[in-house]
Amino acid sequence: MRHTLCVWLTVCCTASLFAAGSALAIGHGTPDGSPPAEESVCDDAGLVGAAYGLCVAYCEAQDCDAFPDSPNCDRLFDNYVKITGAECFPCDTVTEPPPTD
Repeated sequence: MRHTLCVWLTVCCTASLFAAGSALAIGHGTPDGSPPAEESVCDDAGLVGAAYGLCVAYCEAQDCDAFPDSPNCDRLFDNYVKITGAECFPCDTVTEPPPTD
């Protein structure tokens, strides 16, 4: 009886851990809940190589455009600027100042 209970508990714990891991693997672990495979801002920008990888990390995996308060976002941004010379990632919205009359 005790052995059966241990086996049952082991199976239940393993199943719950598998379910939690599966949810994170399909993108529910990203800050905006949308997995990088479903986002295309970096593909649409035509980036390649390291610039593409940094863009995916910043815009799609870390969602730094929506949640920028992270040292990781700062490092990704600094490296992207160093590599591309660009002033922002494709996912960052830049607001222009209103025209002065």
